[in-house]
Amino acid sequence: MEDNVARIGVCGLGGIGKTTIIKHVYNELLNIETKFKKVVLVTVTKHFDIIKLQKDIASQLKVPLPEEDATMRAAVLSEMLAKNCYLLILDDVWEHISLEDVGIPNLVGSNGCKLVLTTRFQDVARCMNCKIVNLEPLPKKEALQLFLNKVGNAVLSANGVIKEAIKPILKKIVRECGGLPLLIVTVASSMIEISSSQLWENALDELRNRKRTVASTRTMEGTMNDAFEILKFSFDRLNDEKIQYCFLYCALYPEDFAIRKRKLIECWVEEGFIAPMETRHKMNCQGHAILRKLEDNCLLETVQTLQSRVIDDEDERAVKMHDLLRALALDITSKSPRFLVKSGMNIKELPNKEQWTEDLKRVSLMRNSIEEIPRDLSSPDCRMLTTLLLSHNNLSNFSDSFFEQMNEPKILDLSKNYNLKSLPSSISQLKNLTTLLLIGCVQLRKVPNLSNCQAITKLNFNRSGIEEIPEGMEMLVNLKYLDLSNTNIRKLPEGILQKLSCLQILGLGINGIQVKGEDLWPLEKLEYFDGVLIDWTELSIFFKMMQSRRERLRDYKLAIGCRGEGKFQYQKYWKRLFKVSGQPITSEKRVLLPHNVESIALERCHDLKCLDQLSFLKDMVNLTTCILIECQSIEFAFSSLSNFNLLQSLQLLRLAELENLKSLFEEEALAPSVLSFSLKTIIVSDCPKIKKLFSPRLLGRHLQNLESIGVVDCEELEEIIASEESEEEEDGKLPLHKLKILGLSRMPKLKSICGRTRVLVCDSLETLVINDCPLLKRVPLSPPSSLKEIELSSKESWESLEWEHPNAKDILLPFVEFHED
Repeated sequence: MEDNVARIGVCGLGGIGKTTIIKHVYNELLNIETKFKKVVLVTVTKHFDIIKLQKDIASQLKVPLPEEDATMRAAVLSEMLAKNCYLLILDDVWEHISLEDVGIPNLVGSNGCKLVLTTRFQDVARCMNCKIVNLEPLPKKEALQLFLNKVGNAVLSANGVIKEAIKPILKKIVRECGGLPLLIVTVASSMIEISSSQLWENALDELRNRKRTVASTRTMEGTMNDAFEILKFSFDRLNDEKIQYCFLYCALYPEDFAIRKRKLIECWVEEGFIAPMETRHKMNCQGHAILRKLEDNCLLETVQTLQSRVIDDEDERAVKMHDLLRALALDITSKSPRFLVKSGMNIKELPNKEQWTEDLKRVSLMRNSIEEIPRDLSSPDCRMLTTLLLSHNNLSNFSDSFFEQMNEPKILDLSKNYNLKSLPSSISQLKNLTTLLLIGCVQLRKVPNLSNCQAITKLNFNRSGIEEIPEGMEMLVNLKYLDLSNTNIRKLPEGILQKLSCLQILGLGINGIQVKGEDLWPLEKLEYFDGVLIDWTELSIFFKMMQSRRERLRDYKLAIGCRGEGKFQYQKYWKRLFKVSGQPITSEKRVLLPHNVESIALERCHDLKCLDQLSFLKDMVNLTTCILIECQSIEFAFSSLSNFNLLQSLQLLRLAELENLKSLFEEEALAPSVLSFSLKTIIVSDCPKIKKLFSPRLLGRHLQNLESIGVVDCEELEEIIASEESEEEEDGKLPLHKLKILGLSRMPKLKSICGRTRVLVCDSLETLVINDCPLLKRVPLSPPSSLKEIELSSKESWESLEWEHPNAKDILLPFVEFHED
């Protein structure tokens, strides 16, 4: 990028690769040292919303914005950006944006800050004073190579060249794609494993016929019109109506929205796109097979989420639709099956009456700012409507008669309407309703009578304010999915679970509703349970049931003890979790626990002195997470290093509010020096007596897999890694090659990270946090190239810190953020 050019506009047709190129540049800049202190990438989309754009920029800058009007937010953003040399990338801009209104300071070549935007329209780039970089379609040779890379070996002969019978046809098909990478890879993906020249010729004829016969009927012009027909060709070649429905469903989400795979598959199950199978798990696997088919055909793109970066779990990943493919889906669903989609457009009112036509099948108004469905509003005459998505709005009032003329609604999603206080009584008359989602409706106290809604198979009231089980729920004999976790419901009516024998998923919350083990015996189809058992006796009954149904009950989050919030908060992605709260645990000599427990949390177990006392832990070969909270008798997490099985499987150890904790290990001499433990994350907080966290021997020999160390509010802690008695032993380097995060906060006596002369080698370190540690002066690190951010409590603390490298402060200053109270 030329220093004297402050604004660059990357222009080109939809599908030409603007976003792909700009994301590649963004990722490269994050991984190399540049003059930019901040690099921000934000997607704008066709339906520009200044508030959303401001929030997205602020989120990446980690700056809280005031709730006042856009002008106040712009002032805060402008002040933040003006402090830094930044690169701001705005992807998919459709119209002129006033940078001043957003809060983007004046961009001139002299201050080094730059704006890069991508757009289909050169006029947009010109009116924003950008230097235009125009992307041209791929040349013939590159287009052909891209096609061949995607289509696979079926078109190649034994010597690795294109089969003579296919070659001229294939080249013509590539030419029909117009050099647009999106079209090339999408068409190529639909032709994988096709080796017959007759089928290739038929595909070419089909492509050409489409472009000839429907060009005059499209509202779009030129190349985009042709692009639609080529994408429609790939859609039709899915050759499976259910998979096509699954693709079209994704258009109900906002443009450029990352759709969680787990959530999307659940929606497909609710819609009936995945045929009923013996277990929910098998249906989930079928959903992943459909996703793979759509991804392989380049109709969906897999993207990472924050959770999928933490754990390698396909359910936690997400998919996106390219905006051209979403436009295709909306074009198809403007006819049959007909959708009305206004998601993510910041609309404040329902669409007008004329848009609620009789042939509507699905309506998505999610992620808007709709505040009410007026009480005087008559019911739309939508007799074919099956799906209504109103989640993530600001609904407070809801017309009582809204559903009166709707005979078919099956799926109703009102989740995340935080001001919603009541539901219309007409919901009680929706005899075909199968799914009711009220997640996060915190002010909602009651659900109407459901006795007439016997088709319901799924109810999710998680994190809502509901205080009692809906009347008539005992009549829901087809119910398969029930989530009451994190509600205000205190107990279940006696015997109700026996009447819900089809349940596959039951969520009551591990801080929530208590049940007896025998209450769960009638649920022979149960695959997932999340709840509290009263005591150890009920736990034994439950685990006997588990043993008899080992193949079916695949996952659980299980607690014993008192109902109540406690201080333990689990991550959603943790599986097979067992929690004990306020119960004696060492006296339970014969406690029956499954060997497949993966996470364990012990809270207020005051008889526990160290984990070695729990003999059942030795059999938990899959245990990866261990949490200890408010266990007053614990002085050491482990008595020695001899608990090899546990230490070799454990990946996360969290110690919180252990008022007598002195050290992680009482004795460190019993482990073979070559034994490296699996532990990746250690978090220690509010442990007032611990003075030293690790010994150099422990860290250097056994904890080489550590990726994250966090220590907070340990008021007596003096050293993270203890000093050796002799200076000779202390000299040298201590390698922690995998460490990515080191966080140290609010420790008034912390003097040293690893002694006076020892140096840490952390060549993977990305984040360093040092907050309110006034006595800590030395940072025993040379700046690693991997470092992305340093968080400090004040400028004074930055000035007082000493680094190993003489020029460290000059090198690291662009990465520093101050979080002053």
